[in-house]
Amino acid sequence: MVSLSIVFIIFGSLLPVMIGVQQSLQVKKERVSAYETLHEAAREISTGVIQGQRIVNGIVYSWQMTDQLCVDYADYKGEREQLCIE
Repeated sequence: MVSLSIVFIIFGSLLPVMIGVQQSLQVKKERVSAYETLHEAAREISTGVIQGQRIVNGIVYSWQMTDQLCVDYADYKGEREQLCIE
């Protein structure tokens, strides 16, 4: 009985940590894809294209060149994110 409660305590404390690490990794993967989209957009701008989009793992990354180059996307939570460079 004591060993069972120890197992529950260990896994009960590790599960939230594991979920937090997984969410952090997902955010980082999305930002890497956003930066890759900015890189590809910079190459496209040299051909005269000023907007476009790219789909990576079901996430649509839309970019547009105005005063600065920006990419917009919805993260895994469904919240809109924007990443810009000058």
